Amino acid sequence: MASGTDGPMASWTDGPMASGTDGPMASGSDGPMASGSDGPMASGSDGPGASWTDGPMASWTDGPGASWTDDGRPALESGEPVLARWFVITMLVLVPVGLAFAIWAFLGIDTDPIPVAERRPPGTAEVTHERGAAVLNEDRGTQPGPGCAQGITVFGDEGARAAAFRALGAVCPLLQQPEFGLAAQGLNEWIAHGGLLRFAVFELSGVDASTRLEDGRVVVELNAKFQFRDATEAAPFVVHELAHLAQRFPGEPVSAQAERDAMFLQLLACEALVYDTEPPRGCFDAKQLIELDDTTGALVDAGYTREDR
Repeated sequence: MASGTDGPMASWTDGPMASGTDGPMASGSDGPMASGSDGPMASGSDGPGASWTDGPMASWTDGPGASWTDDGRPALESGEPVLARWFVITMLVLVPVGLAFAIWAFLGIDTDPIPVAERRPPGTAEVTHERGAAVLNEDRGTQPGPGCAQGITVFGDEGARAAAFRALGAVCPLLQQPEFGLAAQGLNEWIAHGGLLRFAVFELSGVDASTRLEDGRVVVELNAKFQFRDATEAAPFVVHELAHLAQRFPGEPVSAQAERDAMFLQLLACEALVYDTEPPRGCFDAKQLIELDDTTGALVDAGYTREDR
């Protein structure tokens, strides 16, 4: 059954099913499943599932599920390229190294803590402790305080007033104990000066409380952070401010001795109260300050005056 034609479009047939073309478009097949073409995009297949392509985009598939490209990039069965193994390994090594370096750099930053005696900056004859600028509650609702503090006006929205009630409610039982006599005297002075209690966001966020003379009234301000926690935590700092009111404030700046006495009562209050969680940071500060070898000297160094000056 062989036949052929010679010329520009020559063709031939050799065998029962053989056929071919010679010339610029020559092609042929050889074997039951073999076929091929020569040229820039030549391709062929050998057996079931196998195929190849020769040329700029040459590739090979050797049965179901296997493929590669001759540009050196690994590929999925769909032909989508994947990351090279060396790149993945490099990233796995570099990422933890980078994190370790960042942590080392952060820990190396100089972050000397503020000395405990300087954490409540001294004020003036009209302010016990400087707290910087303050953002006050826009709601100007008021009501009398609870129990022993009924002569005090509580200021702010409903949430602020509720927190103030809880703080004052924790203070009143303490003032019945003899060791808090100085603070009980301060409560009387507070009431006599038109006492007002309010929460505020302090610029100096580490300050827990501050008292000021404002329009002839004595105003005790609590850091607004206590409004969003168990307000019982604010009670030791109310006791602290009451101790100042029992001495020469307002009229004179808080002295180092007066601050020492107030800190001592603050520590007693911290130890007497029960909290939902751990005591506030100011309790630890009071303990650390009172345990110094020279508490008064440390406060003088922090800017407080001596009473004998």
